Amino acid sequence: MRSLLILFVLLLAQASSAQEILGQERWPDGTLRATRYSEGGRIHFITYHENGRVKEIGCFKNGRRDGVWRQYSDVGALLAQAGFRNGQRQGVWEFRNADDRTTGKLIYAAGVLAQAEQYDDGALVAQRSY
Repeated sequence: MRSLLILFVLLLAQASSAQEILGQERWPDGTLRATRYSEGGRIHFITYHENGRVKEIGCFKNGRRDGVWRQYSDVGALLAQAGFRNGQRQGVWEFRNADDRTTGKLIYAAGVLAQAEQYDDGALVAQRSY
């Protein structure tokens, strides 16, 4: 009986964290433009370039930006990565060019900009603390 109860609890936990598609949009040619889905109390989204490659990924929790957000070029190169916690900017935000070289960084602590860095051809050329 105890093992049956444990199995039931595990199945219930798995079902409560399952993904649910909330909506999808398509480009005029029928390819996917955006997808929204819920998972574990968060609303995730993925947008796509017209060529079908991922453009942006992010999520919301309680109506506020939360977690890591990423933006990509139409050829799949990571252009920007930013972090949020309960709607506040958090951690290291990194910006890259199409050649996959870092062009800048912003560093946030408790939602406040603490430091900024600018890069040229991968080398640090300017830095400022706030």
